[in-house]
Amino acid sequence: MTGMTGTDRLRDGSCYFQRSRYTYMLLIATGLILLGWLTLSPATIPYHYMPAVGDFLLYIVKNYHTLITYAFWGSLLIHVVEAFYCIRLCESKGITDSSVQFQWFIQTLLFGYASFGVLVCYQPPAKKYY
Repeated sequence: MTGMTGTDRLRDGSCYFQRSRYTYMLLIATGLILLGWLTLSPATIPYHYMPAVGDFLLYIVKNYHTLITYAFWGSLLIHVVEAFYCIRLCESKGITDSSVQFQWFIQTLLFGYASFGVLVCYQPPAKKYY
């Protein structure tokens, strides 16, 4: 019995990986960083250098810090749960290469549904029965 070549593995879907869109990655990363900064160290944010946005952020921090804290930890928890579930989803969709599963895990951990949605929409190629 011969081993599978790289082309065969790409054709059968066991190595499928697709990067999320850059726009979504940028927006989600910026949002998580800002939310984390507002939660963990709001006193270090230079509000006066961000004219309209700075005033809004300062208002949010002073009046709704508890809500921001829940939003940050909740979104972090959701990203972690999605990342672990994407490994299971990879296996169910026939993506068996462990390095590719790790790529899906990291991308989903960092960018959440922007990555997870790509994996959910992926339809593996139909198995050929001879």
